[in-house]
Amino acid sequence: MAYESRETAAFNLAMPYLMRVNKILDSNYTVFKQGDARTFAINLRQLYRELFPWLVVDAKKNINHPQEFIVEFEELSKIPQLKKELLWNKMEKIENMLRSHFKALGMLMPKVSDPRFLFGNKQK
Repeated sequence: MAYESRETAAFNLAMPYLMRVNKILDSNYTVFKQGDARTFAINLRQLYRELFPWLVVDAKKNINHPQEFIVEFEELSKIPQLKKELLWNKMEKIENMLRSHFKALGMLMPKVSDPRFLFGNKQK
C-alpha cells in the first residue's frame, strides 16, 4: 500500500509542474502567431529554467546539455532586432531543442480527452 501512496504522491506533485510547462508551450504558440518576439524569447528562457534540472552533464562522455543552450541563447542575444527572420529562426531552433529534451524525458504526452483512459483501460 505504501508503494501506491508514493506513486500517487509523485503523480500529484508532477501534475502542477507539467501544467506549468504546458502553459508556457501554449503561450509560445499564441505569441508566435501574434509575432510577439519579446514574449516568445521570455517564454523560451522560462522553458529552459523548467528543463534545467534534468539536463545532462557528463564530462566522460563529453555531454554538456546546459552549455548547448547557453551558446544558443548567447547567439540569439547577438542578433539585431531588425533581422526578424534570423531572430525567429533562432528562437524556433531553441524551442525545438527544448521540446526534444522534454520529449526524451517523457514530459510531452499526447492530450487525452478523458483522464480515466490516460494509463490504459485497466480497471482494478
